[in-house]
Amino acid sequence: MMPFCHGGEALACRTWASSMSRERTLQCPYENLQQLAEQSPLYEPAHMSTTMTGGGRTFDLHPLDSLLPHEEVIPSNLDTRLNKLVSRGFYKPILVDSVTKVILDGHHKWKAAKLLGLSRVPAIRIDYLNSSEISVDVWPDCGISSITKRDVVDMGLSESLYAPKTSRHSMTFKIPKLSIPLEFLRD
Repeated sequence: MMPFCHGGEALACRTWASSMSRERTLQCPYENLQQLAEQSPLYEPAHMSTTMTGGGRTFDLHPLDSLLPHEEVIPSNLDTRLNKLVSRGFYKPILVDSVTKVILDGHHKWKAAKLLGLSRVPAIRIDYLNSSEISVDVWPDCGISSITKRDVVDMGLSESLYAPKTSRHSMTFKIPKLSIPLEFLRD
């Protein structure tokens, strides 16, 4: 399947991809993912982002090492994410604060991407502290009674991490589905 295919466009993308000869694929003139994205029928330029349908959300390809976690991961959930990424490619972008690059949702995908040697990941940016589209609460029995957006950002900027499943984010929008083969996320 071609990168950036999702929803109803998946069949059209598979048909287009299968019509390409192996020789043509191997002689691909595109030197980077942005050039490849620009050839997708789903591409719309938006400040070097790719606009996805589904709530009008955009995602960018962020260097993996530029993103900051604020909580640890659960090893068994990490194994599940690793297997899903290997079998499906990157299927949903992670959610990050646009100002600090603190990861809000997608810690297991981020950690799995690191273990798989990816250099970049698709991420939706949101002005976390100023947005009414996202709120935070704690998971039951997480060990703390309350949490604020500022607490999440401060933890992400510190050298410490919350325990797994401490913060529970709720959004008024859906994170769009996508399909990006892992080879396009490596250097």
